[in-house]
Amino acid sequence: MIYLTGLLLLLLWLVCGRHGWVIFGSLAGSFITLMLLVMLIADEFNPVVVGVILAVVLVYWAIYPNTPNPQVRRTALVCTLMTLLLLLALAVVFIYGTFSYGFASEDTEEIEQFVTSIGISFPQIQVIVVLLSSLGAVAEASIAISAGMWELVAYQPQISAQRLWAAGLALSRKNLITAFNTLLFGFFGSYLTLGLWFLQLHYAPVKIINNVIVSTAVVELVLAFGGILLVMLLVNGYIIWQRRHQTR
Repeated sequence: MIYLTGLLLLLLWLVCGRHGWVIFGSLAGSFITLMLLVMLIADEFNPVVVGVILAVVLVYWAIYPNTPNPQVRRTALVCTLMTLLLLLALAVVFIYGTFSYGFASEDTEEIEQFVTSIGISFPQIQVIVVLLSSLGAVAEASIAISAGMWELVAYQPQISAQRLWAAGLALSRKNLITAFNTLLFGFFGSYLTLGLWFLQLHYAPVKIINNVIVSTAVVELVLAFGGILLVMLLVNGYIIWQRRHQTR
């Protein structure tokens, strides 16, 4: 672990120079924040409350150290936090509505030596898992769109709101394809062995659809993709609103 961390730091320094230290610091801060989240939940703090508070900290680590432009930084931060609040509400509805939490029979071999009656709410933990799993993609999309739109505004200060909105949507569509492919490949990579399990044991399609693991993964994927769509629209609208507010 120490050798891999040192190798990562060396590669960041070789590729990014001094900025590599900033990137490594943000990664270290995010890791410490996640470890703190796990310890607080293990100490029976409310998972949703702790998760939301530390999600804001993770957004800070993802955006502030790596975004030097103050306009881009502010836009990305505000839109990402707004999106996470909306995703939190959607995650509660989807997870409790579809019962996408807890363990399935396929997890028996991994958890048979543990006791699951540990006084922690599995639905609340799943809400935080969904929120944190989509956080990186949402923050990345918000930075990319806001950076592109503010650069367009800098080169064309007199651009109309309609043209800026159209340009923002065009930029969003290009980033949307990349973000969706990233999420989709991650989904298939994470659950490839489960898919092979289903195929080799000849699971019925209905049983696959109703499986807890599959439904949980689908909810995570859908909400992450929805969060990316939402943050792109919010960034476009927020930048146009900011320009109108500044010109008054």
